[in-house]
Amino acid sequence: MLFRVALLMLSVFLFALHANDANAVYNQGNQKIISAKQAAKIVQKKYGGKVLKVNKQSNNVYKIKIVKANGQVISKKVNARTGKIQQN
Repeated sequence: MLFRVALLMLSVFLFALHANDANAVYNQGNQKIISAKQAAKIVQKKYGGKVLKVNKQSNNVYKIKIVKANGQVISKKVNARTGKIQQN
């Protein structure tokens, strides 16, 4: 019984998380743009660490700064339309 309750709670959590991410994409004219929060999650997922700062440089690019566990600060750019990390 406890396993079923835990499984149900996990399912509800994952559904809510997915719904929240789906709402993070919005339209700008006819083009879909990801949110700053979503761009930060993309970089954090790939490189780990803690997000320090997120700047929108233009309509197309977010700049995300992250501090890694070893103290190294990295800066990455994310294309706001594609969600892909750009090469520096």
